[in-house]
Amino acid sequence: MKSRLDRYEEFIEKEYRAGLTKPDEYSLEAVTPELRARFANKEFKRIVFTGMGCSAIVSDIVRGYFAEIDSPIEVHVLNDYDFRFLAPSSVLDDDATLYIISSYSGHSQEPVRAYRQLKSKQDRVLLLTSGGTLAELGHADGVSIAYWKLQQPDREYPLFHVSQYFAILMDMFHELGMLDDNHHTRLAELSDQLERDYDTVRRGLVERIAYDSRDANLIMIASPKWHESLLKLAKMHFNEMAMVPATRNFFHEFCHSEVATLSDPEHKHSILWFADPDDDDYTLAKGENLVRLLTEERHENRNVHISRIDLGEGDFLRKYFNALNIVQHTALALGRYHETSSRDLISESAGNPWYHSTTIEAELVGA
Repeated sequence: MKSRLDRYEEFIEKEYRAGLTKPDEYSLEAVTPELRARFANKEFKRIVFTGMGCSAIVSDIVRGYFAEIDSPIEVHVLNDYDFRFLAPSSVLDDDATLYIISSYSGHSQEPVRAYRQLKSKQDRVLLLTSGGTLAELGHADGVSIAYWKLQQPDREYPLFHVSQYFAILMDMFHELGMLDDNHHTRLAELSDQLERDYDTVRRGLVERIAYDSRDANLIMIASPKWHESLLKLAKMHFNEMAMVPATRNFFHEFCHSEVATLSDPEHKHSILWFADPDDDDYTLAKGENLVRLLTEERHENRNVHISRIDLGEGDFLRKYFNALNIVQHTALALGRYHETSSRDLISESAGNPWYHSTTIEAELVGA
């Protein structure tokens, strides 16, 4: 098996944009006629996604996108199974709420526990998985299942395929009657735009950010529009691929609290401000003031670097996937700089050996 970073580089160059044009690698054959009828009758007014890690991250993109386009479908994302503290009963107990339980492997325990909590609501549950324990339970109970059918998945790092996950969900929601547009044309156009948009200016920005972020704690800040949808996934890329510490916060909250830690830090910090030209004037002016404060020629700023990542022009999708492309290239550069070897801490701490490198390698040998 190729190294983590070699696979990552190959993915960025060959598969990131291409994933947007592969919306058909899934199956709805295991969706029950009863649930299909509820979709056809427009009975659902909201979706509650629940899942862990990258299995659920595409739902945050859907949530942000649906909000941007003023979709009548509410989207809630719950990254745990103790629902009582994550959403009100008016959402959880409403017959107009569809639950989508997402686990790419099907072996993560948290989605399995979420499923067991939803026994009384199985007529409005859709499992989203490639198989595993979750699929076995759903099949035994006659619950609807949508299967990922990616032709060339990276087993260890599903986050590689978020662009394709999004394309698949847009097609899936169209097939189920929740979207009028399958997004094939828009996402094909976006794939071409992303290639043109990653120009010398953005390449230079990546080089500067990667250089300033060496041996630094990364702090990402953005407005609410991007905090969940973009920064959550960006943190995964920095944590899992570059294996560097990265945190995220709402821009205004950061300015009212955490910024104090930058008064005279002993260790190096790199602040990434994701600036949307559509943010209100107050936010943009406040951001420029923050840049000024942290770039002044003074002793206390010696270990502080701040970079403005302009999300640029276009709609939500163009801004999102351009920004993610910058994050990926930066994470790759930092990963090459640090050359940290994986200890498989994710699979071991999550208790899911399906993602463990030794499991994958053993299966490759036996194939």
